[in-house]
Amino acid sequence: MESAGIEIPYAPGGNRQVKTRGWLNYANETMTDPLATLGRVILELMEVQDWSNNAEAEIFEPQRDRIRKALADYGLTYLTGGYVTALGATAVSKTLQDIIAPRDLPGLQTEFNRIFENLESDPPAAVTASCALLESLFKTYIEDNGLDMPSDKSVRPLWKVIRADLKLDPAATQDDDLKTILSGLAAIVEGTRSLRTHQGSAHGHCKTKYRLKPRHARLAAHAAFTLASFVLEAWGERGYQGLD
Repeated sequence: MESAGIEIPYAPGGNRQVKTRGWLNYANETMTDPLATLGRVILELMEVQDWSNNAEAEIFEPQRDRIRKALADYGLTYLTGGYVTALGATAVSKTLQDIIAPRDLPGLQTEFNRIFENLESDPPAAVTASCALLESLFKTYIEDNGLDMPSDKSVRPLWKVIRADLKLDPAATQDDDLKTILSGLAAIVEGTRSLRTHQGSAHGHCKTKYRLKPRHARLAAHAAFTLASFVLEAWGERGYQGLD
């Protein structure tokens, strides 16, 4: 509990179950982001794989299943890295996490982590991280494929380079259905950029604006996750060795 950042002035008494409940109740009442704290508390149990024998695995896997079920009962789920977040908002992010985790993409992992650290507590910061995730991916793609880096390294000009190299320009596509979807990818870039500029934490705001809520941040994040996952998969199918 202490390693998870819970600083409690007294040690709860009772058996382990009572003590654990005492620690978590204290964290829930005092921590600014209780779900992030819970994620850190259960991280080791949820992710350690180096069991010395099968008997230990048989003991701990049911424990993990119990935790997953308990979280799901409250509309929550656990994500790799020690994140507890809303159950209904994780399918796309889990796909992207599965792609990022085994690969040498530290910039993407950093922004991915920032998104989930701020979704509930600081939606503007999560929006900013969503746009930064795309920028990081696009820069990595351009550098690793020897393409010309635009002088303006913001997300819009970076996307133009990616779109041309992966042949994702709607105007060059004959199929009307694919053209519509490819136009949607461009809209994700533009929408995420605009929301970051006008509502995110990276810029000043105009006088009239609505208050960003976690649901707005999740919308921006999941749109960015969808585009990033598609670019990474398309990149991998072209035979780039680092993504094989």
